[in-house]
Amino acid sequence: MCAYLGVSRSGYYKFLQHTPSPLEIENVTLAELIQTIFFLRKGRYGARRIQMVLKKEYAMTVSQKRIGRLLSKQGLYTKGRRRRYHKQRAILYKSPNLVKQNFHAQRPNQIWFGDISYIPTHEGTLYCSVFIDCFTRKCVGFSIREQMKDALVIDSLEWGHSSRKT
Repeated sequence: MCAYLGVSRSGYYKFLQHTPSPLEIENVTLAELIQTIFFLRKGRYGARRIQMVLKKEYAMTVSQKRIGRLLSKQGLYTKGRRRRYHKQRAILYKSPNLVKQNFHAQRPNQIWFGDISYIPTHEGTLYCSVFIDCFTRKCVGFSIREQMKDALVIDSLEWGHSSRKT
């Protein structure tokens, strides 16, 4: 039987007679307590904040490294903070409204509309810039990048301009 497991006979029987140490028992109960705190806080508390909760509510002094080790053994990782999108400050120069809510063009390439949107993916957020011709209602140019910079819009505008030359 031991030959199949790749373990010596004495090691197998020593494993069967093993009684958990007080530290192992304490780690099991502490891991359960950490797990309940983690899920009560919706997965947002890491080792540092869990340490503060243990000290305040349970009067337990536990190191952050120990809490972190027990969290990672259970496969628990924090979600991180929510990202806030900051509003842009006051615009110094306001462009005139050339369309004036008249969304009917008489010929192609007379009016183009543009938009930037973001696409959440598993690897991160992608940003997409699109220009649409008002007359044909077709996409004349688009660009996709990982960062929302001015090059994103410039690329889609240049692509639309080069594809729609008359």
